[in-house]
Amino acid sequence: MNALRRTILLALATITVPSGVFAQTQNRSPKPPAKPAPSTGQLADRIQVILADPALSHATFGISVATLDGKPLYGLNEGRLFTPASNVKLTTTAAAFALLPVDLLTWTTNVVAGGEVDSSGILHGDLIILGSGDPTLSARHYPYAPPGATPVSSPAATTSPADAPEPPAAMDVLNLLAQQVVQAGVRSIEGSVIGDDSIYLHEPYAQDWAWDDLQWPDGAPASALSFNENSVQLNVAHDTAHPDSVATEAQWSPDVDYYTIDNSMTLAPVGQQAHAGLDRRPGTMLVRAWGTVPPEGFHSALAVDDPAEFTAAALTQALLRRGVKISGEPTSAHRYSIETKEFADERAQPVTLAPVSLTTVTAPLNDRKVLASRTSFPMVEDLVVINKVSQNLHAELVLRLLGKAIGSDGSLEQGTRVVRQFLTSAGVSDDDFFLFDGSGMSANDRIAPRALSHLLAYASHQPWGAAWRNTLPVAGVDGTLAGRFKTSPLKGRLWAKTGTLNETNALSGYLAANSGQTLAFSIMVNGHRPGSLSELQAIDRIAEAIAAAQ
Repeated sequence: MNALRRTILLALATITVPSGVFAQTQNRSPKPPAKPAPSTGQLADRIQVILADPALSHATFGISVATLDGKPLYGLNEGRLFTPASNVKLTTTAAAFALLPVDLLTWTTNVVAGGEVDSSGILHGDLIILGSGDPTLSARHYPYAPPGATPVSSPAATTSPADAPEPPAAMDVLNLLAQQVVQAGVRSIEGSVIGDDSIYLHEPYAQDWAWDDLQWPDGAPASALSFNENSVQLNVAHDTAHPDSVATEAQWSPDVDYYTIDNSMTLAPVGQQAHAGLDRRPGTMLVRAWGTVPPEGFHSALAVDDPAEFTAAALTQALLRRGVKISGEPTSAHRYSIETKEFADERAQPVTLAPVSLTTVTAPLNDRKVLASRTSFPMVEDLVVINKVSQNLHAELVLRLLGKAIGSDGSLEQGTRVVRQFLTSAGVSDDDFFLFDGSGMSANDRIAPRALSHLLAYASHQPWGAAWRNTLPVAGVDGTLAGRFKTSPLKGRLWAKTGTLNETNALSGYLAANSGQTLAFSIMVNGHRPGSLSELQAIDRIAEAIAAAQ
């Protein structure tokens, strides 16, 4: 990447990632997959008993267990390609730890003037909020804290004091930007508020995301300008203006003028179960709500259709509440790809893993005056959120940042190329995986269990390995494992990423065996019956068997 491109794409600083991180990543020669341990012995017998349960007969299991030195201890279909679901986040976040200065890196979101501001406070042009790929423009607490724990505010936090009894409102972050705009002297805008996410290509969805997932927060579109994790909550409650009727009223949180609601919900009769329905088709702005709601009301989050436009609409309302006059309607500005090459072919092309020197990611200002600015929490804190709670949108934004900072553009193609190069440089065979996104939402993603156990073993010897492991959910303690292993001997002794997608379950990470040895493992299940919990229970029993046999 030449100096001019570095200036255009990212705001670079003078801090350089230690070269040792890259030396260990780049110069390690890929090794062929080791032969699995024979499926005999105590561990094999215990796993065979678990898998003999008739309730598991529809499913296919893949298991790989290895020492941290990479010695295989057990394998079952370990070289077979499985749908990994959110285990893909292991590859995305490991690449970020290896290739980016995650402890230093922040995102800066700027609001700039698209014209001159005269002495009377009139902006002769548009007001533009420039997305930088920041996933933290929300009310989420940083650093991550398990439910029930007292969150500690980051030094970068500006939304609420550390001892606030309630989390900050979602609009707080945009209210602060709006206040800065007013303090900069803007009283009227002869144009629109524009949400600009063009630092990354406009690729809201990866290949083969299920269309019926796209209306929910798990399928929220990716955008370099993301607010409130690109979702909005619909709250439907009994209409207090008509206490004697079954009428309901609907409200949005945050209260942004964005979707149109067709609400025909009514209050469920006393003693009857409520049955509520909600629907928004991809690409439409109409939300239909029907059925019945319980006395306590109905609450459901929905993904927004265009995150940059949604952010512009929210900032518009924050400005209007402060008396700023705006002549135009909020809108968005995207950058579209003109490439026509096959994605799968381009994904396989190598990319150089070179040192990255940046401490903040910022969209180009193009000599426009900055009226307001907000700097995020350090990236490492968001990587914890990604793995602990399995946050899809944030993982997708990290993938695009990898493509921007190390590849040639902030695109899905470049991000997956970087992750692919990182994995193969770490010794994972490129025959053992092919990935199309950063979160695992794509039904086309495939990876072999031995690829993940190899990655886990490799990471344990890297300077960033311990910090990366600490981002994983802890059995029976926090994240997506808070409710699992609660009474198991593995409570507090297993650090692993979960995965769930349709009829897929996965669990990959580290466990402390009874022998005192720490092991890397990956357990994947594909093809079980819809709604079955037997496979999830079997995964936990297999993990316990691995710990007990070593």
